Amino acid sequence: MQRLDERLMAAKRRLRSKQKLESMLAETRRQFQEEQTRHATFKETVEREQADVTKLEGLSLAGLFYSVLGTKDERLEQERQEFLAARLKFDECEETLSEIQDEMRRLKDELSPLTGADEEYRQLLSEKEAFVAGAGGAASERLLDVSEEIADREAEERELAEAIRAGEAARARLREVQTMLKSAGSWGVLDMMGGGMMATMVKHSKMDAAKQSAHRAQRELRRFQEELADASERLNLSLDVGSFAKFADFFFDGLITDWVVQSRIQEASSACSSAMSRVASAVATCRRRREETLQTIETLNDRRNELIEAA
Repeated sequence: MQRLDERLMAAKRRLRSKQKLESMLAETRRQFQEEQTRHATFKETVEREQADVTKLEGLSLAGLFYSVLGTKDERLEQERQEFLAARLKFDECEETLSEIQDEMRRLKDELSPLTGADEEYRQLLSEKEAFVAGAGGAASERLLDVSEEIADREAEERELAEAIRAGEAARARLREVQTMLKSAGSWGVLDMMGGGMMATMVKHSKMDAAKQSAHRAQRELRRFQEELADASERLNLSLDVGSFAKFADFFFDGLITDWVVQSRIQEASSACSSAMSRVASAVATCRRRREETLQTIETLNDRRNELIEAA
């Protein structure tokens, strides 16, 4: 019976791994479709904003109109800002699409060796039923049931631990963005006080670095979202964190407004703080559930040992 017990637990682990990967793949496919829609929208926006800038820079009717009114420079600056924000979001979306495709390939590769996990588990359940109906008896059935329950709870614990790790990675990236924003903000103040070309160059360098940091944060948020999609559905967790997909959009909108116009970091920092707060809340929920699950596993293992000793 012990051999059947061990095989049943191993099969249950493989089945749970397969189910988790399938859930993550489904979430990744959903993200890919969402990004494709956003990519098409951003492409249209970039082309439209670029056309607006070109019109104002040339001798178009709009350009002449704003020149006569004495507001052409102001209007042109606004159009350039809108174009830059649109371009940043478009570039981010292109990178994200490429990374999601890589993620889907990885998940498919990991799923491949688990193709027969469902059938393997069904066969072992049939063996269990035959064993219990024969010489096993009620005690053997209880032992096998407890073993299955342990395998389930261990799978839950692993899933929660993975979600916590993904959440902590996302928080670390968001903290990097906040640090970068504070650094760039100080250079913005220096620029306003007459820091000259050097301050402007450093400020632009910081802006580019923040763009890269924001992309890394968006990537980790997307992975965290994948883990949460699985945990929320299969572990009945109440994780109302919304979508992190548009973090970069809000961030880049704030980035342009903050640095180009006002030389401060309020809006971009607010987008970052909001994401950090939602991640922290979800991670805390996962931690509480994991502690409960670990206690349950300990209790079940004690029960399993008692049944083995009594057999």
